[in-house]
Amino acid sequence: MLATIALVVMGLMARPTADQGEALSAADIFRRVEHANVSRAEKLQAYSSLRRYAVLEPGHEADAELVVSMQFVAPSTKSFKTLAATGVGWIHNRVFRGLMDAERQAAVGAEQLSSAITPANYEVRLVGEDQYLDRDCYVLELTPKRYERYLFKGKAWIDKDEFAIAKVEGEPVKSPSFWVTRAPFVREYQRIDTFWLPVRDETHSQIRFVGEYILRIAYTEYRITGR
Repeated sequence: MLATIALVVMGLMARPTADQGEALSAADIFRRVEHANVSRAEKLQAYSSLRRYAVLEPGHEADAELVVSMQFVAPSTKSFKTLAATGVGWIHNRVFRGLMDAERQAAVGAEQLSSAITPANYEVRLVGEDQYLDRDCYVLELTPKRYERYLFKGKAWIDKDEFAIAKVEGEPVKSPSFWVTRAPFVREYQRIDTFWLPVRDETHSQIRFVGEYILRIAYTEYRITGR
């Protein structure tokens, strides 16, 4: 039910810089992000991290939590090992397992290309500038070119120095289920070594006939093990 709503982006960005004083269009910024993404992805051969998944109703304790270790090996292999699990069993089976399965699928082949934040998948408009974690960012409005799973409508904060995606806010253009009527999300990134990797996901899902549930994912203890 909530299995695919948080999987919309993977960001591994690099560092081409603009000439000082150069005014960049939204298309220029987006192209630099794409080139940086390719460059950084080529360098990142392997890493590991700790994941903490939680599903809860607003104002309540988590109905279910899961802690896993995740191993990535280039170009697209992701493996997960469960370290701890508490709470409602069906959430583990249908939500957490579904998220991990969807992430593995989105990382390979055609799925990877069709879900990436690139000019092939999105139209962009520069809507302003902002700061994120004391870093100057461009803010791009993203409009998907197709009505497909994994694509979303929203905004991306682009680090000016490294042309990296620092934060994304949006909502999937296609609901993963009849039961999910809305699923706005936020994904935030952090700079690990010279790479930008997720630090937090939060999705507020409106479930038909039930109400709101929150999905949270925290990413910690990154180790770059191959480059």
